[in-house]
This record gives sequence, C-alpha cells and structure tokens, in this order.
Amino acid sequence: MKKLLNSFLSGCATMACLMTLGCGELRPDGFPDLYPVTLVVTQDGEPLADAMVSLYPENSSLTRWPVGGMSDASGNVELVTYGKYEGVPAGIFKVMVNKTVHEGDPIPESPAADASPAERAAYDRAIKTGSRESFQVVQKEFRTADKTSLTVTVSPDAENSYTLDVGAAVKEKDQQASAVGGGSADYVPMGESAVAE
Repeated sequence: MKKLLNSFLSGCATMACLMTLGCGELRPDGFPDLYPVTLVVTQDGEPLADAMVSLYPENSSLTRWPVGGMSDASGNVELVTYGKYEGVPAGIFKVMVNKTVHEGDPIPESPAADASPAERAAYDRAIKTGSRESFQVVQKEFRTADKTSLTVTVSPDAENSYTLDVGAAVKEKDQQASAVGGGSADYVPMGESAVAE
C-alpha cells in the first residue's frame, strides 16, 4: 500500500511540474514552435505607448497563427501568438503599427442589464448628443501589411531583438470611429415621452 501511495504521489508531483512549466497545455494541431522576441516601437525616436502591433508572415502557412501585442509606456511590445501564447514562430514578418487617440466626449459605458429607465435614458442621451473624434497618429505607410517597410526576422538561434521607428506623428481623422451628436438640448431619449406644453 505504501509503495502504491508513493507511486501515486510521485505521479501527482510530475504532473504538477509539467503543468507549472506549461508542458501540460495542449496546443492546436500544427501549432509552430515559438521563440522570444524583444520588440520596442518608437515614434520619432521616443517610445510609442498604447500602439497595436501586428506581425504578418511572409510564409503563408503561418497566417493561421496571428501574432501581435500592445506597446507599454516604454514602447515595449509583448508579442503573443494565437491570442495567448508568448513568443513568435520562426520566419520573416512585416510589422504593422496602429494607434488611435480620441478627443471630445468620452464614449459612455453601456448600462447594465438591470439598469433603471433613468440610467438607460442618460446613456441614450450621451450617445445621441455626444461629440467625439478619433485620429490615427501613426503614418499610413506603417499601418497595413501591403505598405509597411518594417520587418523582423525571427530565428530559433538568434537574439531576436528589434527597435522599430514609425517616424513623425500624424493626426488623420478616423471617420468610422468618430461621432458627432445630432441631438439638441430638447432631445428626448428613447423610452421617454415628450411633454406637451
């Protein structure tokens, strides 16, 4: 019995070790090996924070494993593959960088399912009468795979460390993300009745 218990405990310890190391996590079929990449994004020589960075592979067989991440305050990007696995497959990638900033009224938070009629009306009023504009601040040439000149090469036996600069900041209005409220002071939110005078 003692031998059986020791064998069981040894098996549990091995399993716990594998899970801690990530060896026990099942990955999708055909998932490539991943390698660490250090990537810093700058704009005109200064760290670019809050930018969305995407890598587009030269090898079309890797397109099913999207790679990307967000830059932090120092411009460092933690790249993940398939939305959750740290690292990048080996290969040559085009690098796309996008950043949008907003000006004007904040986008209101949607009311909860159990919100009162007054809360729903306040949300509706803010959506209909609010005014906000969104702007792309990275030059167009770095935002799409067909135009970007930025590339990285990821190799199993290399340092894979890159600093990429996207040039001077721009301010191009993003029409799809901008909203100009058409409501007026006498706007009546949905769910409320206009009061006859």
